[in-house]
Amino acid sequence: MLIVEDGILVAMAIEDALIDRGVDVAVATTLTNAHTLVERRLPDAVLLDLHLPDGHTLDLASTLHEQGCAVAFSSGFDKDTLPPSHDFALHFKKPVSPDLLADWVVESLCQKQEQRQSSRG
Repeated sequence: MLIVEDGILVAMAIEDALIDRGVDVAVATTLTNAHTLVERRLPDAVLLDLHLPDGHTLDLASTLHEQGCAVAFSSGFDKDTLPPSHDFALHFKKPVSPDLLADWVVESLCQKQEQRQSSRG
């Protein structure tokens, strides 16, 4: 699971909620760092801040979605800010509870696991 969030305290709160649920978490605070982490390991789910100091995460969201990753944005902007091409992603409007975000991640990871098991069997 990958969190891409430039607010370090926000990222830490989400990370803590995920760790409490037993989820392996990587955190990136810049788009550059996010790309580096994705090159090392494709996440099953990603939670993206829309605007980072070094760019927007729209292209990263599209790339990860195309590779089968569950994608959600956590942003202070309204959902209408996202282009229609990104309707595949869930949108959480900030401020949002880290527990709500962690619950989405756990649900998404469970769905991924079920999909993998059904495709094997």
